[in-house]
Amino acid sequence: MAALDGYRDQVWALVDAKSFYCACEQLFDPKLVNKPLVVLSNNDGCCVALSPEAKALGIKRGAPWFKIEREARKMGVEVRSSNYTLYADMSRRFIEELHRFSPHVEQYSIDEAFVRLDGFQLDGLTHYGKEIRDRIYQHLGLPVRVGIGSSPTLAKLGNQAAKQYEQRVDGVIQIDSEQRRRWLLERCCVQDIWGVGAKTATRLQTSGITNALQLAEQNPADMRRLWNVGLARTVLELQGVACIDPGDIDEKRKQILSSRSFGVDLSDLDDLKSALAFHCQRAGEKLRRQHSQAGVVGVFLRTNRYKDLPQHNVSCARELLCPSQDSYKFLDIALQQLESIYRPGYAYQKIGVILEGLSDANNDQFQFDMFDDSALEEMKRRDLMVITDQMNAKFKNGVKPASVIGSTNWHMRQAFRSNRWTTRLDELQVAKC
Repeated sequence: MAALDGYRDQVWALVDAKSFYCACEQLFDPKLVNKPLVVLSNNDGCCVALSPEAKALGIKRGAPWFKIEREARKMGVEVRSSNYTLYADMSRRFIEELHRFSPHVEQYSIDEAFVRLDGFQLDGLTHYGKEIRDRIYQHLGLPVRVGIGSSPTLAKLGNQAAKQYEQRVDGVIQIDSEQRRRWLLERCCVQDIWGVGAKTATRLQTSGITNALQLAEQNPADMRRLWNVGLARTVLELQGVACIDPGDIDEKRKQILSSRSFGVDLSDLDDLKSALAFHCQRAGEKLRRQHSQAGVVGVFLRTNRYKDLPQHNVSCARELLCPSQDSYKFLDIALQQLESIYRPGYAYQKIGVILEGLSDANNDQFQFDMFDDSALEEMKRRDLMVITDQMNAKFKNGVKPASVIGSTNWHMRQAFRSNRWTTRLDELQVAKC
């Protein structure tokens, strides 16, 4: 146990924004406050976010909007299309605000982050959590909940409890005593534990372990021997020993996909090329963000299988002689593939780019190919891509292939989108007096 003493000194807080998409919409449109509000998915398909008032009306997350629209309108439900530009910028501001409270912040999702609070007096952490809550609401207008514990899993559990008992605890819970830890674990079903999948939860329940307290009382060594090391770590986390660092989780993908359904079905080749250029740029940015290089570029094209129309679903891939990070090389190869698989007369619903054969982009181990004339330029192109990504981060995608802006017919449907208040000068609020 001596080797674990350093881990026992850790303190974690999980801070998450309540109904993040809805909160962002309400922040810039006060008439939506305290009203039932739903935010729709891509192409205004399903409900992906609900305000508490919308949940109280019985609307479910994932419900197709076209099925519930008439009844929802009768009940006074407001609707907005997903405004990802706004949400991403508010998420960035949210994380920056958390850095004011600790130098160690690990973003977990667009509206959640783990914050290390090591070195603080335990008696003052509940007050500190409320200070975090109040400061974020004051500076950003976002309501948040805070869970605090000696491990990320306990912090996650505390955050869930802060949501469940929000009125009683004022949105902040610290698991600061053995009594409180056992009380919360006993009321947490095993399938609700962070990191426990559905199949594992079913097996645990079959074994007689139905809640988090029963799991926490297991011997970690036995769980590792009989189950796996991941579940053994979860047991330690529930016991208060931090051994899962969210920042250490390897999130590198083995395949990178960029795709999206069109707002309307497309038949024109130029429209498809414009959409393909956009996805090549996005896939290249994702690839470089995880410091990888791709050896295979694939393209797929789909019609809508749910419509009584001629169907054409096809895909192809091409292996590169030299692994690359160059979005423009991907685009050149993808356009060649598109021209070979495209057939006129079909109404296409979706196009996408897949990058495969991923490997670490280590410049010291980069190997050229004697049959690829462009291989010698690859290193220079990588420097160009770095500069391009930096400019796009600063100027909001100001550098892009010309074919991306050649057509807008492929853009997704956003009939109810609000303004991008924080990133577009032409969409700022106008005050009249």
